[in-house]
Amino acid sequence: MTVSELPECVSAAGAGSVSQPTKVSVGDLDARCAMTRRSALWAAYGDALGWISELTDSNGLKKRTGGAPLSRPIEWTRRIGGRAGITTKLPQGCYSDDSQLRLATGRAIGPDGFDVEAFAKVELPVWLSYGLGGGKATKSAATNLTKRSVPWYANTFNRWILSGGNGAAMRIQPHVWAAPDLDDPECYLPDVVRNSVCTHSHPIGLLGSVVHALTLAHTMAKRSLPSVDELLAAIETASQLPESLQKDNEMASYWRGTFEREAGDEFGTVWGFAIEECKEAVKVADESVSSVNSANRYSSLIERLRLRDPARRGSGLLTAIASVGLLWCESNPERALRIAANELGTDTDTIASMAGALVGATADAEPPTEVLDSKLFRSEADRLTKIAFGEQLHLHQYPDLLRWFPPSRRTDTLARTLDGGLYVRGLGPVRKARDPESTASSNFLWQWVELESGQSLFIKRRENLSHLEEESATGTGQLPLSWSSANGSDQQSVEIERCSAKPGTQTAKRSSQVSDSDQARSLDLNLALDYMIEHKDDDKALGAALRRVVKKGTAGQIAAFAAALIDELKKSDKLSRERHG
Repeated sequence: MTVSELPECVSAAGAGSVSQPTKVSVGDLDARCAMTRRSALWAAYGDALGWISELTDSNGLKKRTGGAPLSRPIEWTRRIGGRAGITTKLPQGCYSDDSQLRLATGRAIGPDGFDVEAFAKVELPVWLSYGLGGGKATKSAATNLTKRSVPWYANTFNRWILSGGNGAAMRIQPHVWAAPDLDDPECYLPDVVRNSVCTHSHPIGLLGSVVHALTLAHTMAKRSLPSVDELLAAIETASQLPESLQKDNEMASYWRGTFEREAGDEFGTVWGFAIEECKEAVKVADESVSSVNSANRYSSLIERLRLRDPARRGSGLLTAIASVGLLWCESNPERALRIAANELGTDTDTIASMAGALVGATADAEPPTEVLDSKLFRSEADRLTKIAFGEQLHLHQYPDLLRWFPPSRRTDTLARTLDGGLYVRGLGPVRKARDPESTASSNFLWQWVELESGQSLFIKRRENLSHLEEESATGTGQLPLSWSSANGSDQQSVEIERCSAKPGTQTAKRSSQVSDSDQARSLDLNLALDYMIEHKDDDKALGAALRRVVKKGTAGQIAAFAAALIDELKKSDKLSRERHG
């Protein structure tokens, strides 16, 4: 199967991280923070501006802006939630799913890298309840990930292999912002690919993510946009992805094989066709920019790439090239994003947002208008930059993924705590909330809430909120709540006294004194062993449990858990053989 036999996109946009090198390739911490802040803010600014003109014509745009020209983000009115949704006034600088999922990606990045499990099983399912926009592939993928049986590397939702839109490419910038060595693609590309395949598996969508990441890294490292030759060199680097995938266990052993069985062709072959399409798109963009007068360059690029065609408008690959081509046409950040937002019929918000991330890295100033939650965008940019410099900063406190159940209905994401407060499942407590909004055609409400992190969500909810289980409101991040030491004691090692005894009943003994930071990472091995016994016939649950013990346990705990697991599996196999003669 060739790329041309698959749709170039479906719709408009909608564990095991690589070890971190110590090199930081751009300036000192303050300089890198400033660059990342501007990249993040201009990306959000382009999104907020372009979202106003997304999927509308000139008459629709005049209605949204009150007849004024679209030059900066404004307060405007839009219908949210489809036919059964609500028409509401959006605040000035309100951003769409592009920036929402960019924040979700950044939230899942910590000192140990990208927590793809948390992104896939918490961030994406929860996003469904507050998403402002979003393509078909992203929504379908997020819905499928609410099932406990669906892992991130096997998210085979309906038409998953055709997901070539830009819903992944638009969100992957935080991987580059947190990269310690911008000159080394291995610092960020493995996580870019892991992030992308959670929702987009067609090479057109994947290549858009990879090329945009390479382009952003180049722009940050060199403080200049790539030339045509440099962009082609980045695409040549991207061509090596099939070989790189072999280093990733989940991608190489499961995802790639599943893709090839469904596609009827080797991934490397289909990837090669996408690479050739990408090179041709660069050639078209170059010719458009160099052969047309300055006033019409971007319009010519749009026409020649056919980015008003519904089958191509949201292509991950073409959006990545268009965002660079836009900046070849106009290097001034404000003018460039205004041009993109006014090119009606294109994917205005995503092109402007991805271009904003690029041009922001070279800008001398922040956007002229504050976007919604601009303080959060700045603080997240600083946090990711400090991670790039090796600082051990906190990761968002996700619930225990081994016992986490995403809300089965989007309206159940917002809950009430025991003390009467509001809580967004998976994301944490609400510190501010406006009065709910209702519509006569729906039994549900919509409500603006602000998380403790500072992120604003317009979330769909029930009129009578369910109550949050107490343990869900006190999660401890990546550490499984149910396995954490109840009394906060230090790390433990467990002596398995008899191989035939039930591991979960063994006595845990203190092995040594540890620091406060180690105490925070302690786990109760007895509970882990009980969980293992309870789920010994579920290979996926056992694998997740083993990974968690390896990540959080001492060497003694890991050895004890492994020994108990082996003994339990041997006993189980022996009983099975005896039952079957």
